[in-house]
Amino acid sequence: MNTENQLGAKIKFLRKSMGYTQQQLAELANIDDKHLSKIENGIHEPSFKTLQSLSKVLNFDLLNMGATPQENNPLIQNHIYQKAMKILNSAKSEKELQNYYDALKLANRLMK
Repeated sequence: MNTENQLGAKIKFLRKSMGYTQQQLAELANIDDKHLSKIENGIHEPSFKTLQSLSKVLNFDLLNMGATPQENNPLIQNHIYQKAMKILNSAKSEKELQNYYDALKLANRLMK
């Protein structure tokens, strides 16, 4: 995977982790959504100004952008927690709740 693809994949990961669509992120970062799509797909290399805008919205440090995105980012953790609670609260039976719990335990083991 080339550098543009890696950078685009990291931006896409952070965007999705924070629950933004491409259109929402593009609007917040004041860039064109088609350009964002091409960045995420490794077709375009973002300018420094574009990276600055994205870093402010997605709360990442430009100096550490080369590092693998970490799930220990408080904003990402909060977003994951909110999604998990929404799913758990939607359970219609104890069996369904147990299935969700088992899936979360398995995912947790796989992440370690």
